Amino acid sequence: MRRFYAPDIRDSMSSVTLSPDESHHARDVLRLRVGDEVTAFDGNGNEFRCTVEHLDRSAALLAIIGRIEPSAPESPLGITLGSVVIPGDKFDLIVQKSVELGVARLVPLTSARSELKLKDLEKKLIRWRRIAFDAAKQCGRAKLMTIDDPFELAKHLDAEAKNDAAKIFFSERDGSRLDVAGSPSDISAVIGPKGGWEDAEIECARTHKFHIATLGGRIMRAETAAIALTAILQHRFGDIN
Repeated sequence: MRRFYAPDIRDSMSSVTLSPDESHHARDVLRLRVGDEVTAFDGNGNEFRCTVEHLDRSAALLAIIGRIEPSAPESPLGITLGSVVIPGDKFDLIVQKSVELGVARLVPLTSARSELKLKDLEKKLIRWRRIAFDAAKQCGRAKLMTIDDPFELAKHLDAEAKNDAAKIFFSERDGSRLDVAGSPSDISAVIGPKGGWEDAEIECARTHKFHIATLGGRIMRAETAAIALTAILQHRFGDIN
């Protein structure tokens, strides 16, 4: 089933007009025709079955048949993933797989050993948000993953310390096995750079009540760690089982 993003769609509406980009995709890329059945989602978790009612060079109009369940349900676990950005296109992979694994919010971070600075990351936000949008359409999520503006690690730890989420700081050293009490509904997890954390950063996380967790001595690339650890959290506390 072809999926389209329609942020203004509502139960009370009989039809919705797609944006110019989505209309172009329907008409010129997918070559849909009047009467074709599609779905539309609003980015907030709602999805609707529709048919193409009108299609021309200016816009695509969808007739709304009714609400349906998204093909990929949202995880009951709200994961905020703070990930230090790595150079090249490796962070693109983290963005894409975070969407597929059900992360609610991704925060690009800088750290002492980052090879990129905040001003470098701000230029990449549009690209990352587009990757997240395309990944949501592809994997069936009806809720778009939020990607925050880039943050320095210390400021992110300070901000997260103020909420009630379970807090996990993944490190290659100076930690213990993953141990979270109870069944948290929200988790704030932090993944480090490829060069590892400095002592002061680990101590800062500990001061802000983050549990320092290791993976039993396994050494992973940064992008592998982000994917593997998110999957572990969803398996332990979410809906991947």
